[in-house]
Amino acid sequence: MFLFRILNPKQLKQSIKIFLLFLLASFDVIAIDYSVVYVRQPRLGDNEHTLWPEAFSPASVPPGSDLMLLKPDGSEEILVDAGYGAVTDPFVSFDGNWVYYSFFPDLVKDNINSQQNNLSRLGADIYKINIETREIIRLTHQEFTPNTGSGNWDTNNPANPGPEYNALGYGIFNLGPAPIAGGKIIFTSNRNGFKPANAYTTLNLQLFVMDEDGKNVELVSPMTLGSALHPTPLTDGRVVFSTYESQGLRDLRLWGLWAIHPDGQNWEPIVSAFGHASVFHFMTQISDGKFIFEDYYNRNNFGFGTLYALPDMSAPSYPQFFSASAVQAPPILQTVKGKLRPYRLPFSPKGIYAVTPTTSSSDSAAVDGQGKYTHPSAAPDNDLLVVWSDGPVNRLKRPWPFPSVDSGIYLIEKSNIVKDAKELIKVRNDPAYNEVWPRAVVPYEAIHGIKEPKQLAWLPNDGKINSNLAKGSPYGLVGASSFYNRESSPGATRHAAKLPFDGLDEFNTRGKSKSSNWVLQGADAGKYSNDDIWAVRIIAMEPYSDKNYGPGGSNHRSEFYINHARERLRILGEIPLRKISPDGAELLDYTGDPDTSFLAKIPADVPFTFQALDRNGSVLNMSQTWHQVRPGEVRTNCGGCHAHSQIPVDFENTAAANKEYKVWDLTQNTPLISHSNSGEPKIVYAQSPAVDVEFYKDIRPILQNSCVSCHKGSDEEAPGRLSLDNTELPSNSLIPNDYARLCADKEANWGYPPVLYAGKNKKPGWNQTNASRYIRMFQSRRSLLTWKLLGKRVDGWSNTDHPTETVLGDPSTIPAGANTGLVDIDYTGSIMPPPNSNVAPLDDAQKLAFIRWIDLGCPIDTAKNTDKDGFGWFLDETRPTLTLTSPKSSKQQGPLTRIIIGFDDYYSGIDLKSFSVTANFDVDDKAANTQLSQFFINTSPGVYEYVLKTPITMLPEAMLDVSIKDKQGNINKIVRTFTVSPIKN
Repeated sequence: MFLFRILNPKQLKQSIKIFLLFLLASFDVIAIDYSVVYVRQPRLGDNEHTLWPEAFSPASVPPGSDLMLLKPDGSEEILVDAGYGAVTDPFVSFDGNWVYYSFFPDLVKDNINSQQNNLSRLGADIYKINIETREIIRLTHQEFTPNTGSGNWDTNNPANPGPEYNALGYGIFNLGPAPIAGGKIIFTSNRNGFKPANAYTTLNLQLFVMDEDGKNVELVSPMTLGSALHPTPLTDGRVVFSTYESQGLRDLRLWGLWAIHPDGQNWEPIVSAFGHASVFHFMTQISDGKFIFEDYYNRNNFGFGTLYALPDMSAPSYPQFFSASAVQAPPILQTVKGKLRPYRLPFSPKGIYAVTPTTSSSDSAAVDGQGKYTHPSAAPDNDLLVVWSDGPVNRLKRPWPFPSVDSGIYLIEKSNIVKDAKELIKVRNDPAYNEVWPRAVVPYEAIHGIKEPKQLAWLPNDGKINSNLAKGSPYGLVGASSFYNRESSPGATRHAAKLPFDGLDEFNTRGKSKSSNWVLQGADAGKYSNDDIWAVRIIAMEPYSDKNYGPGGSNHRSEFYINHARERLRILGEIPLRKISPDGAELLDYTGDPDTSFLAKIPADVPFTFQALDRNGSVLNMSQTWHQVRPGEVRTNCGGCHAHSQIPVDFENTAAANKEYKVWDLTQNTPLISHSNSGEPKIVYAQSPAVDVEFYKDIRPILQNSCVSCHKGSDEEAPGRLSLDNTELPSNSLIPNDYARLCADKEANWGYPPVLYAGKNKKPGWNQTNASRYIRMFQSRRSLLTWKLLGKRVDGWSNTDHPTETVLGDPSTIPAGANTGLVDIDYTGSIMPPPNSNVAPLDDAQKLAFIRWIDLGCPIDTAKNTDKDGFGWFLDETRPTLTLTSPKSSKQQGPLTRIIIGFDDYYSGIDLKSFSVTANFDVDDKAANTQLSQFFINTSPGVYEYVLKTPITMLPEAMLDVSIKDKQGNINKIVRTFTVSPIKN
C-alpha cells in the first residue's frame, strides 16, 4: 500500500533523487540529474602503481589521461582524447558551458627528462572546451619569462635550446585553471623558471591571473617562492590555494592553505602548515558555504588522505584559530593504524571537523575497507563528489602496498560525515581506469545560488589610500600594531609531558618531536620576555632560477651560495619599536602595553619576512614564511607575531597610524641598529636600499684581523680547539675550512664534540638547529660565538640552569643524576678577543656583522673565485617592480587622458635607459609603435607619467607594451590590452 501526499517541486525532486539512489546504488553508474566531467587515468592492474599528480610531483600525470563527460543516463563520451598526452585539473565555467583544463601534449619516454624528476620537456598548457559544441580554445602557449640577468636564456625554448643557452631541461607547466569573477582566470605556472628552495616538490609554481581569452597575464603571488597549487574561488571573491611552506628551518614537507584576493592583496592563512608532515590540498566550497579540504602525507599515498570541513567561509569568526598549543586544540577525529584517534593541530581553525573520520592522512595503509579520499568537488543540493579508493592506498609495506589504487567517483549526500565507506554512493568506478577530478557540469548558481563569486575591487593604486604612496607607486606600506601580542613560542606536543628549556627546543637532544620550535611551529631564539623586544628587521627574500644546463649552471645545483634557508636573504631595514611620549615616559598603546607598532614603505612585489630583535640586534623570533605587498597596497592588519588566536590590537589606534608618525622609508636607504658608547641602541643608515652580510666580504676579514693570531695551527692546539687560519677550499667541497669549522660542522668533525650523539648511528653530532658548536641556525642569541663576542651569555638562561660536562666533550663527566637531555653549552672564559691580548677589541659594527650574519643563516658566496663567479650570493634574482596604473586592463568608459607607469628595483637598481613604452595606436602626434618613453615625466619616486594633449575617447582594441630592466639585466614587462569607449548616458 502506498501513501501519497502533495509535494512542492523541491520536495518532489529530492524524493525522486532519494528513490533513484536507493534503487540504483548497486549499479556502476547512478542516476544523477546532471552530467559530470572527470579525468579517466589508465590503471595498470592490481599489482603495479601508476603516476599520480600531488604536492610532491604536480606534473606527474599518467599518459593517456582523457577528459570524460559522464551523462545522467550513465553513458559517457570522451571530450578530449589525450592520446600519448594527458589532461588534468578540469574546472567548469560559471555558466556551466565550458570546461577549463591543463593538457600535456606528449608524455612518451623521449619527451621525459629523467635527470629532472621525470618532467616533460613539452610542459603543459591551459585550454577550454565548450561542452555543447566541442570547440577547443588554447589559452596559454608555453610562455617562458626567466630572469634574463641570471643567465643566457632562449625564451622560446626552456627545455633544450642548445649549449650556448641556459635551460631548465623541462617545459613550462600551466596548471590548475579556475574562473574568478569579472571574466578572469587564475592559474599556476612555473613560467618564471624558479626552483623551490626545498626538495619536496618538483616545481616552483606561482599564481597568475589572465583574462578569459588568455590576455593580460599578471603575476599576483611573487611571494610564492616555495610553490602554489590549485587556486579555488570562494563565494566571497577570495581565492584559496595550497602553499608550500618549508621556508627557513621548517620541516621540508609542510603545505598550508592560504586565501588571497585575485589581485594578490590581503593574503591570509586558512589552515596553517603546522600539521606534522601534512599536505593540506585539494579543496572545494559546498552549497551551504562550508569549505572542504584534504589532508594527506605526500609521495607515498598518491595524494589520497582524509577530508576535513570548515564552517561557512563567508562569515568567519574572529579570532579564527585556537591556540598555538596543539594540546589545547579540540580533537579532529581520524583513523590511525586502524584506531579512531584524536588529531590536534596547532592554531586549529575554529569549527574544523572530520568529514571522513574513518580514514587516515598518515603514511600508512588504509584498513577495514575504509580506503582514502581525494579531489572533493561541490555538487548541487549541498552534495559532495569525491574520489575514493579502497585497498591500502600506500606504496610502502605498511603493512602492504597492493592492490594498487583503484579510484572511482562517489557521492557524499549532503556532505554528511562518513562513518563508514559503505555509505558512499557510487557514481562511476571502472576497474580498468582511475576516475579522478569529478566536476558537476552545472552553472555556479545551481550550487551556490549566485551566478559567480563576489567581484572584489582590484587595487586602484590611485594615491588616495595613504599620502606616502603616490598614484602609480611601485611601493607598498607594511605595518603591525603590536609585537607584544604574540604567539611565537612552540606549542606543546603530545610528547612533551614535561617541557624542558621552558618549552623551547632542547640544546642537542636525541629525541624527536619534543618541541616544535623552528622546525614545525614557533620560532623563538631562547628564553625572553616581551620587555626584550626592541626592533623589527625586515628581510627581502629572493628566488633563484633553475639553471640546470648551460653557462653558469649545473644539473646538480642551480644556486651557487649556501645559507641555512637555501635562500638569499637581504636586510631592507631594522626599525626600532620603542617610543617615548611627550612627558619622557615610554609610550603605551590602549591595551596598556608599550606601543610597538610600526609602518614602513617597502618595494612592492618583493617577497619579505620579519625578525623581532633584542637590544643587541639579535633575533628573538622569526616569521618563517614569505610575505608580500602589491603596488599601492597598505597592509597593516598584522595584529602581532603569529597571534592567530588572539584579538589583534587595532592598528588605527596605535602611534604608527597617527598622521604625525614618520613612515620608515626602506626604498632609498637602510636603517640599521647600532649602539652608543654607553651601549644604548640607536639607528644609523646604510646608503643603499638593501644590506648584505656575507662570509667572504664581511666575516673572514674580521677573523683574519682579530682572531687567527690566536686561533691558528692544529685544532688540538688552538684555543677552544677552533683553528681559523686555514682558508683553503678542500677538493670536492663548496666551503673553505674556516667557514666549515665555524658554522658547518653538524657531524662534529672538529673541536670539542657534543656529549649527546645525533641520529641512529650513535656518532657524535650536533642535532636540533645547531650548525656547529659555535652557531645555532638563525639564532645568534643561542650561539656560543655571539656570547664570546659580547662577553656574556645572552640566550635568557644562565650556566647553572642546565647541566654541563666538566670536561668538554666527555659524556662521562656529566654531573651524576643529571638529565642528559638538558645538557647544554656554558659561557666560560672572557670576551673575544681577550682584553689582555695584542688584538684591539671588536667595535660595535664588527660584532653586529657577526650577529646579522648568523641571523641571516650564515651566507657564503660559493661562486667566488670559480667559473660561476657573479652567479652566487650577490646575484640579483628579483626582477624590477613594474606597474601600469593607467590604463587598466579592462573596458574603460571615458577618455584616456594619461598613461601612468611605476617601476623600481630594490637591489641592483634600475637601468633607466632600458625603459620602453610603445602603443599600437596613435598618441597625440606620435604614430603607433613610436617609442614613447622619452616623453614621460618623473612625477614622484618611481612614478612616470605621460599626459595626453588630446584625450582618446574611442579605442576598440588597444595594446600598450611596457618594459624595464635592472642593472643585473633582469627584464620585467607588461603587455596591456584594453578598450576605450564613451561614457554611456
